[in-house]
Amino acid sequence: MKKIVIATLLSAFIATPALADNTGKFYVAGDFGSATYSGLPGWSNPNVIRIAGGFHFSPVFAVELGYSMFGDSNTIDPTFGPATISASSFQVAAVGSLPLSPQFDLIGKLGLASNVEDYSDASGGASSYSQSDLLIGFGAQFNVNSQVSVRAMYDNYGKFDNIFPPMKATSLSLGVVYNF
Repeated sequence: MKKIVIATLLSAFIATPALADNTGKFYVAGDFGSATYSGLPGWSNPNVIRIAGGFHFSPVFAVELGYSMFGDSNTIDPTFGPATISASSFQVAAVGSLPLSPQFDLIGKLGLASNVEDYSDASGGASSYSQSDLLIGFGAQFNVNSQVSVRAMYDNYGKFDNIFPPMKATSLSLGVVYNF
């Protein structure tokens, strides 16, 4: 069964290059969405803003660099009072597209995320953590024309620290892509 799925996906990637050819073009993207933290019970879930840039090596393959800024997440610590976590992530990823029509693509992303988490509380306590982890994303993209696309994405950034349980982040976002 795996061989059939792999053969189908490969033939779809190879057979559809004529649908939207941005080969050799750079692009920029901006996304806004909602993030969810796991491993942090009682903390609020922040918004996320992401900027990215990439290069299309073929109609179905691109490489993308991105930077995500998460809004502050807050809680009331019973010992230290109000506490805040700020987080960010720098990513590099391979992006695959599966064109379903000239206007609609499915997107898959696989890469590395370099994550940073900063903690501070009302007592003056502060700490910073960093962790690199696997980035996995998928979504859909609507091509308005050859230059502008609108996309919806799910991204899993992985771990932000080595504390047990570790803080992990995922996001759902909407964005715009501009091809040069």
